[in-house]
Amino acid sequence: MSVVKKLSARKSQAPKALGAVARQQLLLVNGLLDEVARNYLARLHREIAELVRSLEKKEAGIGFSRRELKDMHQILKRLAHLQIDPERGRRKDLKKIDALIGEVQSTIEGW
Repeated sequence: MSVVKKLSARKSQAPKALGAVARQQLLLVNGLLDEVARNYLARLHREIAELVRSLEKKEAGIGFSRRELKDMHQILKRLAHLQIDPERGRRKDLKKIDALIGEVQSTIEGW
């Protein structure tokens, strides 16, 4: 669903009008960015909270099997090797975190 409006087919629009439309569209994209980022972060936070609950539940219940303990060591190793620079605010770092969450989910779901 595209929220950005298409320009009219007229080629002779005044530069000021084009500039005004461009500014309006950029402000719209700016608002969309905030909304998408907010929803993306909320999803990642939910997934991390679910993983924490799963680990707590497993720990409080029957505990971990040998295979699960081996998996836990791998999870801890991946977490320790996560290299990001939060101050830079790069998409690449968000992708690394998202991928790590997915890997941990896959591992824990296999238990």
